[in-house]
Amino acid sequence: MVAEFDALGISLIAISTDSTAGLKDTFAQSKTDGTFPFPIVSDEALTTFKAYRAFDDFENQPLHGVFLLDPEHRVRWQDISYQPYTDTKFLLKEAKRLLELSTVPAP
Repeated sequence: MVAEFDALGISLIAISTDSTAGLKDTFAQSKTDGTFPFPIVSDEALTTFKAYRAFDDFENQPLHGVFLLDPEHRVRWQDISYQPYTDTKFLLKEAKRLLELSTVPAP
């Protein structure tokens, strides 16, 4: 659904716990000829995971997180879980609704 998100002006990025070398190996072994429909970056140090609270301090492990940021970089929606978020159709609909709210001037 990358094209649908693009049509709304929403950029997608994935942040992985894999090292840069590990991501290169994954791409080399993928069936997509080393390409992916959006950027994937390495955060082996877990800095971003911890900054967005997608990290379980008790279990000492990263969690799956999906975040919608508005143009001012405020988090408008999030899902953090041990399981990956998969309802992309709902997320697209909710993203459209929430981002429209962020463009409405305050009374």
